[in-house]
Amino acid sequence: MKQPRINSTLYILSDAGIAILTWLCFYFLRTVIYHYPFTLPAGFYLGLLLYTTGWLSLHFLSGAYEDIYHKSKLSEVLRTIVVSLIGTLVLLFIFILKNPQQNNFNYYAEFYSLLIPMLFFTIVSRLLFLRAVNLQLKKNKVFFNVLLIGTSKNAVRFFNTFTTTNSHSGYLITSFLNINGNAGIDLPASVYKYNQLSAIDDIIAGDAIEEVIITVEKNERDLLADILRLLSDKDVNIKITPDAVDIISGAVQATNVMGIPLIDVHSGILPSWQKNIKRLMDISIALTGLVILFPLLLYAAIRTLFSSAGSVIFFQQRMGYKGKPFTIYKFRSMNKNAEEDGPMLSSANDQRITRWGKIMRKWRLDELPQLINIIKGEMSLVGPRPERKFYIDQIVAKHPEYKYLLKVKPGLTSWGMVKFGYASTVDEMIERMPYDIMYIENVSIILDLKIMLHSIRIILSGKGK
Repeated sequence: MKQPRINSTLYILSDAGIAILTWLCFYFLRTVIYHYPFTLPAGFYLGLLLYTTGWLSLHFLSGAYEDIYHKSKLSEVLRTIVVSLIGTLVLLFIFILKNPQQNNFNYYAEFYSLLIPMLFFTIVSRLLFLRAVNLQLKKNKVFFNVLLIGTSKNAVRFFNTFTTTNSHSGYLITSFLNINGNAGIDLPASVYKYNQLSAIDDIIAGDAIEEVIITVEKNERDLLADILRLLSDKDVNIKITPDAVDIISGAVQATNVMGIPLIDVHSGILPSWQKNIKRLMDISIALTGLVILFPLLLYAAIRTLFSSAGSVIFFQQRMGYKGKPFTIYKFRSMNKNAEEDGPMLSSANDQRITRWGKIMRKWRLDELPQLINIIKGEMSLVGPRPERKFYIDQIVAKHPEYKYLLKVKPGLTSWGMVKFGYASTVDEMIERMPYDIMYIENVSIILDLKIMLHSIRIILSGKGK
């Protein structure tokens, strides 16, 4: 069933309209402050473009354009106040530095003439959007299918509490996976019932599941770990029912988004503002790299062309974020048809590697075309290195926790690459895996910067292989 969900594009268009309106208001109020006729100076339209772009960038970095169906009115108002203050303060200092005066009273008047309209129109816009969202949820025009996982006893108790407190939340428990495997469950006939944990992939896909709630007892840690491992590469939100110790100790942060206390499982997920800054860094650095390194890219392409028969760019399918395949780009460093007998990992003395290919690998030049993958959003600057499904299946058979690496975008470099380097065998991939899991559990902008600096040091030292 297609749902009329409000797209974040409308949020962006609304903010762009508000920026244009407040820029006009600002110019008009300045005529009042300085007592001169209202006119549009020569730099008005350029200023309007920069002003609008600046506000949209600030809202994007703050996470304003995330899924609006998971927002609260209070958080949006507070976010708007913070962003508006930051934006107007930046403009105030630009004006003061550009035209310093002994008495800056007029600048403060300009500050409020910009801040107040921006705050008012943006908050009104946000509240109108969220009101429309709430009406859609209450009328069940928009809803989120929920899969409940647990024992029959826990499931019935939770289901009754959930349906009582969440009648207008938009969350509907449509499926139940009984880990006990018992058939007799006192749940409505409208709830699909399953009893095979191994079928969780088919359940999520077939029932269009967007939320998963786990009601497993905490003394069943091994079972809980197995469930989380199976869900690690699924594009669903995961929540766990807390016990008294969880809430009292404060060891985990509970949320009341769905009407009752639930623990969000969000390892490896950055806060919205950090995630957006990370993406902005990816795009900015990748674009800058393509421009600055263009002569080197051109030289590498020409050398690759004449090094041996075959294409300049090597295309290969890798597994990306949430297990979605994508095509990775590299300068070809091996002879043509190097894998005609099937997938093979490279080694230090691999005869398939061309003479020029060895030079590129030493200085990591063959990886540079992946800057395009980064711009496309398929990769990040920092993240676990993407591997082929052929090898991932072998690793997962031995170490299912490898699937945790699919919770984030793969990267041009990684903690594992810095600490271990390239892997020549599946066992070496497994040996490198703990470093990448640690990255996911501790991901941050600062950690990304540290890994990038160490990667640059390794590249400059020519220690690639």
